[in-house]
Amino acid sequence: MNEPIISGIEAIQAILAPALGISATALLLLNMHNRFSITINRIRLLNEERRRYHIKISRNEETGAYEQFRYSSISSQLKMLTLRCKEIRNAILYTMGSILLFVLTSILIGVNIFFSSNVLKMAPLVIFSAGMILVLIGIIYSAKDVINSYKVTQVEVKGEI
Repeated sequence: MNEPIISGIEAIQAILAPALGISATALLLLNMHNRFSITINRIRLLNEERRRYHIKISRNEETGAYEQFRYSSISSQLKMLTLRCKEIRNAILYTMGSILLFVLTSILIGVNIFFSSNVLKMAPLVIFSAGMILVLIGIIYSAKDVINSYKVTQVEVKGEI
C-alpha cells in the first residue's frame, strides 16, 4: 500500500527537478532584463541629447568644438548601445527559451509516468540538455554585452572612439 505513495513522491521529485534550472535561469533573466531596461533608457537619453545638438547644427547656430565633439561621441555611443541591446535581447530570448524547455522537461517526465515508450523515456533528457545549451548561448551573449558595455564606457570617458 505504501508503494504507490513512494512512487508518487518520487514522481513529484522527478517532475520538480528541472525547477532548479528554472529558478537559476530566472535569476539570470532578471539581471538581463535590468541591463536591457537600463540600456534602452540610456539610448533614449542620448538620442534626446543628440536631437538637441542636431537642431542647433541644422539652424546654423554657433556650436563650439565641445558640442561638435559631444555630438560625434553620442553618435558613436548610440551605435554601440544599439549593438548591446541586440546582444541583451538575444541573451534574454535564449534564456527564456531554456525556461520553456525546462518546463517542457517537467511535463514530459510526468507523461513518462503514465505512458512509457522508448522515445518518451529519452525525450526529457534531450529536452533538458537542449535547455542547458540555450542557457549557455544566453550566457555567451550576456558576456559579449559585458565586454561591449566596457567599450561604451571607454567612449563616454574618453569622448572619442
